[in-house]
Amino acid sequence: MSRHYYNLAFKFFDMAAEHRGVPALCYSDRLITYLELADISEKIALALLRKGLSRGDVIAIGHSKKPLAYALMLATLRLGLPYVNIDLGSPSARNALILSSCRAAIIFFDDRDFESSLQKLADDQNCPLCFLDEEKLPEVSTGDSVALLNATTCVDGACIAYIMFTSGSTGAPKGVAVTHQNILHFIEWGQKRFIPGPQANFANLNPMYFDNSVFDFYVSLFSGSSLTPISRELLNRPYELIDYVNSMKCSVWFSVPSLLMYLMTMKALSVKTLPLIRRIVFGGEGYPKPELKKLYSMFSPQAELVNVYGPTECTCICSAHTIVDDDFLDMQGLPMLGYLNQNFDFQILDENGNESTVGELCLIGPNVASGYFNDPERTASSFVTMTSSKRYLKRMYCTGDLVRIDAGRLHFVGRKDNQIKHMGYRIELEEIEHALMSLAHVDQAAVIYLRSHVIHGKIIGFVASSMGIDEQEILGKLKTILPEYMLPTQIIGLRRLPKNQNGKVDKQQLRESLE
Repeated sequence: MSRHYYNLAFKFFDMAAEHRGVPALCYSDRLITYLELADISEKIALALLRKGLSRGDVIAIGHSKKPLAYALMLATLRLGLPYVNIDLGSPSARNALILSSCRAAIIFFDDRDFESSLQKLADDQNCPLCFLDEEKLPEVSTGDSVALLNATTCVDGACIAYIMFTSGSTGAPKGVAVTHQNILHFIEWGQKRFIPGPQANFANLNPMYFDNSVFDFYVSLFSGSSLTPISRELLNRPYELIDYVNSMKCSVWFSVPSLLMYLMTMKALSVKTLPLIRRIVFGGEGYPKPELKKLYSMFSPQAELVNVYGPTECTCICSAHTIVDDDFLDMQGLPMLGYLNQNFDFQILDENGNESTVGELCLIGPNVASGYFNDPERTASSFVTMTSSKRYLKRMYCTGDLVRIDAGRLHFVGRKDNQIKHMGYRIELEEIEHALMSLAHVDQAAVIYLRSHVIHGKIIGFVASSMGIDEQEILGKLKTILPEYMLPTQIIGLRRLPKNQNGKVDKQQLRESLE
């Protein structure tokens, strides 16, 4: 009979005790077992207590995927200290907004190369800066262990575990506050859906400030699996990346589709180069079916391919669909989202707020986050406490994603904020992107809408191809797929579309290139 946990720390205690000799963190030059990771995290937790930090204080982490940064995350969970991983490559001004928003009590970092920039950030925020140094960690006495246990006992399920920042439409990033109980539900689902264990080795490709990393960290280390950190530098060297993932014997891959498509285009990814991969999970953006078919044809005999979906505001993932042959009977659009995970309820609302089979997906239940940290106004605009008798006092998050439901399974339609009105017609920009991706030799596509002082705005299509692009030929082919009012005013061909720091297509950079 499985034990019920009310906070994450006690769950990790049991996991570390059960799998004490199993590698938890795997590096090319060092394997850190569960027992060692638990010991390091206990020492860090004691150091946090000695600094006077107490439940509710926010810890910022400049996370370069060194061992002590992971141990620090576990230590904060023990004491009820919400952590926020910051992007060390992000502009200082944006990180300043993040630290100011969450009112970080202290900044920790694990790489001396970033000390200068972080010191300036810390000074500007009047916030202490501390380097994670294993040699300077305190020894834990019996009395210290008792004090730590007492502190851990006071961490309840509603305490905030982490704050994950996402882009805000106003230009200021939003910090999503996710609780211990949110993540405990998420872990339980992940264990049932993916059945990880001591034999599984997760490739931690996602940066720790990016929502996808929640799956890497929590489903692996809270299931007795191994986690192999992948550096930012390796992600820019495709052949070395694949060699490293293979040499570390990783069996689970999770990334944005853009990375998989790039590796396929570079011919770095194949069953020969990754013979031990048994599960390829992708999410965070759509995977056009023509590109997905290439990956599926190559890996389906060896590995399960899983399309996952979920907003940051609902604890990383709320649906997972295993790709099968039938997904390619219709090559248009994106793979289905499938059924929602257990412990989620939902409504689909039309533009008038009425329930419908097509409209905005609104997610309901215990995996919905607490809201935007220190931002009650934006929380109130997106998170709703329901008052109907059927869902009394349940929390609902309005995703902004447009979906349709067919036989209980969800299909992605587009983004509410990507819906434009052009020449009197309502248009989803994703539909034009899907049409572009269906054309031969188009590796990637993105569409933006430029509003101007003319009567109608302009639809601009960007396409990337390794074989060269004839813009007029593409427009001619689009005329056989799309109605005239949906045709782009202009097609711009590039060798490769720019990516943001999360690996997604950077539409803001594309927009700025036209100004």
